[in-house]
Amino acid sequence: MWKWVGVTITATAVAAMTLGCSQQPSGTAAVIEDKIYTVTPASVKVKAGILAGEVTEMRVTERVEKGSGRVVSPAKLTGTLKLKNSSKDQAVRLVGGKIQYIDAQGQPIKLEETRTEPTIKSL
Repeated sequence: MWKWVGVTITATAVAAMTLGCSQQPSGTAAVIEDKIYTVTPASVKVKAGILAGEVTEMRVTERVEKGSGRVVSPAKLTGTLKLKNSSKDQAVRLVGGKIQYIDAQGQPIKLEETRTEPTIKSL
């Protein structure tokens, strides 16, 4: 009889560990959506020395949790910069660059402490 009691207790313990400790399905994951804002003007012509170019496809993208409206990723300005050598007799090689935001009066706009410096990626 003690043998059957031991088997029953062992079977109950195994069943409890298997069924009682199983993971419960988690709640649904939050849906993240991109909010895209257009920029006016849509393109800007630029000139620096013998380089001429245009910034196009500018937009601001912000990642937001749908439903709650919580900002997951802060707004980020993106665009395409196309440069052209406007000199007829000088060669140019782009080694680096810096993007600086300026206001309507031509004064630099200081970034918030939490923001990173803008980057240039060459294709």
